[in-house]
Amino acid sequence: MKYLTTPAINAKLIKLILQKNLKHCLAIFFAAIALTSCKKDHNESPSTAILTVNNVSYQWGELAINKKYVSDSIKYNSAWKIDSIISYDENGQITNRIGFTYSGSEISLNSPVKDKYTLDSEGRVIMHTIEEIQHGTDFIQTQRYSYDPNGYLSKVTMSLNVVGNPETTFSVINYEVKNGNYTKYALSNTADGAITRQYDFSYNTAVKINSPVSLFAPIFSNNTISNIDKYLNYGKNSVNLLSSVNYTMINLDKTTSTGTLTAETSVNSDKYLTQLTLNGATITSFPSDNISPLPRSIKFSFKK
Repeated sequence: MKYLTTPAINAKLIKLILQKNLKHCLAIFFAAIALTSCKKDHNESPSTAILTVNNVSYQWGELAINKKYVSDSIKYNSAWKIDSIISYDENGQITNRIGFTYSGSEISLNSPVKDKYTLDSEGRVIMHTIEEIQHGTDFIQTQRYSYDPNGYLSKVTMSLNVVGNPETTFSVINYEVKNGNYTKYALSNTADGAITRQYDFSYNTAVKINSPVSLFAPIFSNNTISNIDKYLNYGKNSVNLLSSVNYTMINLDKTTSTGTLTAETSVNSDKYLTQLTLNGATITSFPSDNISPLPRSIKFSFKK
């Protein structure tokens, strides 16, 4: 995957990075769920059946960089924890194989960088660190996650530390939750507090579903190679199906893009989301925050 420099990093840190000849990108993918079917039985409460996601296929949006289509196969160990994730391209060729190692409250990945997740007592991710050496210089990316008293993700703080220098926070994501649903996602630049990306969500409150993965967590494409964050625990998901997503993005040319994405979905008999398609006009401007676009299609398969 190609990485770009994030404009949200403050000028002092950019200067420091450039002095070390580093190229760094934070690309954030955020996925959201979707609209209801008109079937009457969808108004029933979700099943209590516990399913694990087996395979996931993605058709990425028009702004994706070298990543139009990918599928993941999730393998589990004897304790039903994730053992590995194997990613495939559109031709069915393996592109990545990421293994998981568990040690107390930490998960380490067998990736080319030091990639580690720290969990709280409920198994939720509270910190993600990636340590990498580029051009002889060691730097660490850190994301810290906060949850509200009801178990929903409320805040993500993103920072960078070029080893030997103070850690610098460059962006913050804040969430709002109402009636058991995420209603707002806002990414702000800590240098001036400006919001560079915001999603506002509307729901069909009559329809409750189970979510197969952490669709409302920010999913980072740091240097893990494979976007595995969606399969980890980032607290509760929204209880209802989303009917629309209104987005506002500040572009590199200082213009603002706005629009609405509607969604079509399918759920199985256990009320698990099995397919999501986001519909809306093509996004042609390039966002200043370098966040990846929402996927145009996601398909899930499960096993009990």
